[in-house]
Amino acid sequence: MMQSRLLGRIGIDVGPHSLGTAVIGNLYREVDDATAIDAIHSAWESGVRYFDTAPHYGLGLAETRLGEGLAGRNRDDFVLSTKVGKLIVDAENPAPRDTEGFDVPGNKMRV
Repeated sequence: MMQSRLLGRIGIDVGPHSLGTAVIGNLYREVDDATAIDAIHSAWESGVRYFDTAPHYGLGLAETRLGEGLAGRNRDDFVLSTKVGKLIVDAENPAPRDTEGFDVPGNKMRV
């Protein structure tokens, strides 16, 4: 049985390992959907129950993939954290690619 610990001052009990999702949001290079979902499933099978994401990661791609990877799981069985402060909206002047390190189309923007 894995040891757990309290997360920050809020007292949520989490295990010793977590999965950060910037990479499945295509940080620096493209990751295909199947590989991203497999990473989430492998983390789960390894006992990870704490997942951290953000709308910034891949202009929402990491959050979308994480949702797909956790679909069907009992919501009480894992902890999910994300960041606030950025909204992802359609870009007024779309760019060919994102300019903040994520290999995704530039058709959306952070505000």
